[in-house]
Amino acid sequence: CNAGVMALPDEATQDGYDVQMQTNHLSHWVLSSELWPLLVTAGERTGDARLVFHSSGVRNFVKKLIPKYYGKNGGNLGGNGSSMLFLGGRWKRYCHTKLANIVCTYALADRVEKAGVTKVKVLAAEPGAAATNLQRTAGASGGMSESTTACIFTMTGQSAEDGACPLLACMANADAQNGDFYIPKGGAA
Repeated sequence: CNAGVMALPDEATQDGYDVQMQTNHLSHWVLSSELWPLLVTAGERTGDARLVFHSSGVRNFVKKLIPKYYGKNGGNLGGNGSSMLFLGGRWKRYCHTKLANIVCTYALADRVEKAGVTKVKVLAAEPGAAATNLQRTAGASGGMSESTTACIFTMTGQSAEDGACPLLACMANADAQNGDFYIPKGGAA
């Protein structure tokens, strides 16, 4: 699951959730729960089905899950202030979506194991800093010019192709185990 938005204004969806939280986290879990029976069937038929979630290193910028970010509080979660990359309300909300993804990945992997489901693996991946259009456009909406953001990610980041490697490893590595978290240049976390 990797529908992703970044550094959007503090606005609510029609359902009342923060737009980033609903796009980056909640919608993935709704889709996963709807597809779960098909994943179990696919795992039984093929011997291996995988549910892969996308996190980010920015999950480390917030220390714990704060309930207000996960409820119907969109538009009331700290405004849009943001003078630098990863600072301000819009970035804090984004960081929470990525922390939620990894925490819920581990929780679901644990439930799968306890339920004795052996043919479905729940995994997560972090792409690392990658020079993609998401970073360039999010930087502009998050308080930095598109050219500054592009320069930072081009100089300090990796290509989009390299950023995709942890996600590809989750999907294709024959040695992947339920609950693995793949990060750049380091295998499973």
